[in-house]
Amino acid sequence: MDLKTQQRIAIYRGADLPSQYTWSPFVSKLELRCRLSGLKYICEIGFPPSGPKGKIPYVEVTLPAPSSVWLADSTLIAKNFVDQGLLRDLNSGLNARDKGYDLAVRALMEDKLAFYDTHERWVKNYYVMRDHAMSKLPYPARIIAGILAYRGIVQRLHEQGTGRLSDEEISTFTREVWEAIDGLLCTSLEKASNEECFWVLGGKEPTEADTSVFGFVVANLVSESAPWSRELLSEAFPVVVEYARRIHQKYFPEYQIWS
Repeated sequence: MDLKTQQRIAIYRGADLPSQYTWSPFVSKLELRCRLSGLKYICEIGFPPSGPKGKIPYVEVTLPAPSSVWLADSTLIAKNFVDQGLLRDLNSGLNARDKGYDLAVRALMEDKLAFYDTHERWVKNYYVMRDHAMSKLPYPARIIAGILAYRGIVQRLHEQGTGRLSDEEISTFTREVWEAIDGLLCTSLEKASNEECFWVLGGKEPTEADTSVFGFVVANLVSESAPWSRELLSEAFPVVVEYARRIHQKYFPEYQIWS
């Protein structure tokens, strides 16, 4: 039995943007993860509180039976799909050292840069982010929900540590992250032919790190609540943008590309 054809997979992306990238890096990460293995899915809107873990993305897997399975967290979803034979294991061919590098890159993006991006979006550009994330809510519900979300995010950023930094310090640390990624990609690009995708670890095939890096690059290029990061990537790191463009051309040809 081919599980890929026996199951219906719906990714809840938290935004009504047909054939467009969302502002969430974790959504694009999961979408690329599926496309790298040729796994078909449909896009649904959804809302964070409706998901199993209260965040985007989450998926509904409809089995060849009346019941459905709900999964959340982009990393856990991918792991589950690999275990079920729906996705190939991108890191199976890596040695121990490269597996460590791969995990380090993912942690850099998801456990470090993610907090800096959240600060830019929800603190520096609050109204733009609120109106996008809560566009389905009417006034005054949007105002109330926005205030509650803002307070919660500010508190979490303070507890995590990013909220204790100055704007200048956050900008410096953000630039350092992208400088590190740019260094890896510049080395990889030297070995790639014209229009051929090149990968973070410099191999011939993508690894899990690529799904994470691509997700964060795209999210910052399309998000109107991340003007500083968008300008930084576009002006200072053209190779990073080219990396995302080539992946877009090969794996997301029907999606609208960033301007």
